[in-house]
Amino acid sequence: MAGRPRTVSEERIMAAVASAVGRVGPVRLTLAEVARDAEVSTGVLVQRYGSKRGLLLAFIGSGLAQRAFHVPMRAAFAEAPDDPVEGVIRAVAATVGPDRSPDEFANHLAFLHLELADEEFRTLLGDYARAVQAELARLLRTAVAAGAISEDIDVDALAAALDSVRNGTQITWAMTRTGRLADAVRRDLTMLLDPYRRRAEETKQ
Repeated sequence: MAGRPRTVSEERIMAAVASAVGRVGPVRLTLAEVARDAEVSTGVLVQRYGSKRGLLLAFIGSGLAQRAFHVPMRAAFAEAPDDPVEGVIRAVAATVGPDRSPDEFANHLAFLHLELADEEFRTLLGDYARAVQAELARLLRTAVAAGAISEDIDVDALAAALDSVRNGTQITWAMTRTGRLADAVRRDLTMLLDPYRRRAEETKQ
């Protein structure tokens, strides 16, 4: 394998897992399928992860890395410096990714079922959910400090509600296929956050 890099980045392999899961689902997924997408040998994956289960556990665990959601969320939030509430909405919308085909969405839901049914997978998934909610709470506190959201709120509870809307809207959109997913998420988040928004005239009082 002359000319091939001696090391393969974790990002490249995890991207290959995401692609393969969306294409064939977790049950039909094989190390060979991932190796083909990552342009590595199956032996490289076996050496690094041991098995398909080990690879999938690593894939879920990689979602806790800052690059998985902190970076896009913070970048989206920064796009609306004059309206932190809009920034929060953009940050959440940035986590849903592009619209997926019905088959691809179904394959990712099958993967979620695997995660929920297996304690080790579920634990990692719970860690991921808590990390996302913690980042949402941080952004909401920024909005409160800027006077854009009422101070009389439970920030952690509102962050959990935002995450629930994010997850629920994706499933509803997958069933109805009405418009774009990102637009559906923005609509539902706007409805949730609007009652907590402080208007310009309130901040002047």
